[in-house]
Amino acid sequence: MWYVPWMDRRVAEGKAKDGTRRAYDNAWRLHIAPRWGSVPVDSIRPADVQEWLYSLPAATAQQAVSVLRRVLDFAVRYEVVPTNKLRLRYEMPTRKSFARSAEVYDLARAERVLEAVRGRLSEAPYILACFGSARTGEALGVRPDEVGRAESHGLVLATVPIARRMGWAGDFPLPDGDLKTPQSERTLVIPEPYGTRLLEIADERIAGGYEWLADRGDGLPPNRASLRSIWARDAGGDAIPFANLRNSWRTIAQYEWGIDPDTLELLMGHVIPTVTGRHYLRPSVDDLVSAVAKAVAQSRGT
Repeated sequence: MWYVPWMDRRVAEGKAKDGTRRAYDNAWRLHIAPRWGSVPVDSIRPADVQEWLYSLPAATAQQAVSVLRRVLDFAVRYEVVPTNKLRLRYEMPTRKSFARSAEVYDLARAERVLEAVRGRLSEAPYILACFGSARTGEALGVRPDEVGRAESHGLVLATVPIARRMGWAGDFPLPDGDLKTPQSERTLVIPEPYGTRLLEIADERIAGGYEWLADRGDGLPPNRASLRSIWARDAGGDAIPFANLRNSWRTIAQYEWGIDPDTLELLMGHVIPTVTGRHYLRPSVDDLVSAVAKAVAQSRGT
């Protein structure tokens, strides 16, 4: 009665992401409602709360207790109960539900996989993520006419503005500007030969009248959930979690190409945690292109 309309308003006002709302809905449906859905708010016992928390993995418990705590805040605010039993200090579990693979590609393997996925649906998102730092949703939300060409230090590079992303579900991208953080709105810089291949794909898509760089066959890009199976199919036995491609890029860009860490932070859409980074460092796209091209050219001895 109170919590759901409050969350709807927060999403409508831009104070919460739709993905956050879905995650909280899932926490209620999967973990809170089965245990607490039929319990009157004035009958909650701290010992039962603690037992329930111990039954959950650590991350699940943190999210579930956050949602239930807020639900009971409304019960206190509107004088249904005098206190919120979820505001007491509880011992949180430490066990993990699963350990996601931390595997990343080195440059040689990344290039082998690029050949394996050539011409497949995942190719453009793969290049954007593994050679450009795009997050999974960002890699699916690029239009072909947004891919630009730049030259520096004898190299051809692709520049790709990140303005939108695909969600976990649904058929359409989230609204332009609805990104993970304000800093996520940035320009990727992808050196040759990966950038030149992306430029070829963009030209092919434009010539074919496609709106999206990654098109699932009906004029729309795949969402993040469907990319999981597409990626597993295309990469085969070499597939690692698609989200790990961004980690692969960071490792390759720093240790194999030698790009300086501040430039990498900006290319990833991070805030550099220094006074200079927060207030003074404002490179142009041309500056970023030059920095990437110079480092990559030097790493190749050209």
